[in-house]
Amino acid sequence: AGIMMKLNHYPSDAEKGTLKGIVDGKSSAAEKTLATAMINLEHAATAADKKKLKALIEDDATPGPARAMAKIIMNLNHKPSGADKKVLKELMN
Repeated sequence: AGIMMKLNHYPSDAEKGTLKGIVDGKSSAAEKTLATAMINLEHAATAADKKKLKALIEDDATPGPARAMAKIIMNLNHKPSGADKKVLKELMN
């Protein structure tokens, strides 16, 4: 959520390193999907990542915070909207 709050078109190299740590670590499958989609961002999510994000959103087993992040990433256009930033702030608390 912290990386998304500051996002402008795509994550920095340092932020991509943090996200790679999530992908390579002992994170949940949902967290790895979200981190991978964020690593691949270039103004918007890739078509392949959007399919995975849609699956997360539609899966009742996906925790609420992960579902919220998936929706934000899926609909991203260069940077999070004002409404997205409100959701991100809630997720960070």
